[in-house]
Amino acid sequence: MSKAIGSVFGAGGNASTSMYGSENEILKYLNNYDTTNYDNTLKNLVSYAANASNQLSNMGDYNFSVDGSDAARKRAEQATYQSYLDKLQPQFANQTSDLQTSLANKGISIGSEAYSRAMSDLQDSQNAALNQAAYQATLAGQDAFSNSLSDELRAAGFTNAAQSSYINQLLQALQNSYSGYDIAMDKFNVQYGADHRIDQNRFANAQSAINFGNDLIKLGLSGSQDAASKAASAGAMAAFSDIRLKENITAVGKLDNGLTVCLFNFKGSNTPQIGLIAQEVIKQKPEAVVEDSDGYLLVRYDIACQ
Repeated sequence: MSKAIGSVFGAGGNASTSMYGSENEILKYLNNYDTTNYDNTLKNLVSYAANASNQLSNMGDYNFSVDGSDAARKRAEQATYQSYLDKLQPQFANQTSDLQTSLANKGISIGSEAYSRAMSDLQDSQNAALNQAAYQATLAGQDAFSNSLSDELRAAGFTNAAQSSYINQLLQALQNSYSGYDIAMDKFNVQYGADHRIDQNRFANAQSAINFGNDLIKLGLSGSQDAASKAASAGAMAAFSDIRLKENITAVGKLDNGLTVCLFNFKGSNTPQIGLIAQEVIKQKPEAVVEDSDGYLLVRYDIACQ
């Protein structure tokens, strides 16, 4: 029940200590917001995500590296080389037979220098053809390796994309669901902001009252009708002045109308206060005294100080 001096004289500050209309409106909206569908949907989605996540083990592992098939390369090389051989060997046999017949017709005998030189030239030509066949086989093997590597990359990419798509589907299913929890947090934030502002305003009002009371003390309220008029003009708010709420009461002067100005402190507070006693005021100016719901008396100082 502690009251600052300024509050006794109705100078309690004017900062709002109740919720603003906008705060009441948003809280009313939030309180009436039906989240049933959201909550049920979120519950279903969470269940779906949990069940679906159990299937992740069936998706296989991600592929972080791939390699072409060396076996495919070897098969391609061998097949290509064998294909060339299948064509070249009959040709080589015919070429050798034709050359031998031609040399014999020309009277060049086997073992002669001309015969050996002719056969050597044919063999060089045939070796060159075999080398070309080996080269083409190598190219074919490289192509086969590259193709197998591309196939592996495509397969890995498809697997990874499928895995990512599945996980993203789960994540997206859990998004954009506005739940009862969200509403509760919004309500908390609004209420917390209002409570914080109200507490600050109450403090500002109390400080204003204390500052006003200090000004009254500086003015020398005791015996001063002018000071009493200043107090009355500060506001018409009724202030607790019931003697049952006060202690350490000491008379410090009188108003011109005879009412005693006392120094005291409210029970439960060590802060010195200055003001009137309601039980005395009610005898002289009953119209300046009101009673609260608990039966304690309050004084309208704007009336009492007249």
